[in-house]
Amino acid sequence: MAKETFEQLRDEINRILAKMEKMIVGALGEEEILQLEDENFRVNSTSWRRITSEKGIVYLENPEKDIWEYVGEVPQDLIGQQLFTWLAAMRETGKVGKLMPTNEEFPQFQKKDFGKIVYAGLRYTDGSFNYSGTYTFFWSSSVSGANAWGRRLSSSHSTVGRSPRDQAHGFSVRCLKN
Repeated sequence: MAKETFEQLRDEINRILAKMEKMIVGALGEEEILQLEDENFRVNSTSWRRITSEKGIVYLENPEKDIWEYVGEVPQDLIGQQLFTWLAAMRETGKVGKLMPTNEEFPQFQKKDFGKIVYAGLRYTDGSFNYSGTYTFFWSSSVSGANAWGRRLSSSHSTVGRSPRDQAHGFSVRCLKN
């Protein structure tokens, strides 16, 4: 059997097993165990506009001007990382049937549950990128008044912080596994 065929078959078996687990959990009335994807959510950035910030960071910006991708003059691990406004995160995850954790679901996750962590920082509404290499910020799918609930991971702390944040900030997105 070719490696590609084997991998496709393995992926299909894993999808079926996950569906069966959800059915069993639902039938037993037990609380579903949530898991996060191992990496940050991304969208296709082909044909986005290339921009250099005042601090020299090179990034791509989508036509709606609400998603940004690091492409140059940043540490290598940031290349390809995308930051979304809350509305862009909701729109783009919805297009592909993915879900971000709610504010109520996030507390069950510890830092170790995030898989690969890239400390991508955030983008403020003034267009500046801050805290890369030190913090990463994730959107939840829950709002708090005019803001949305965000989560923060620090490279130097083991806890997951929480605060309501301006929906126009650029944060990373980590979805729930299907």
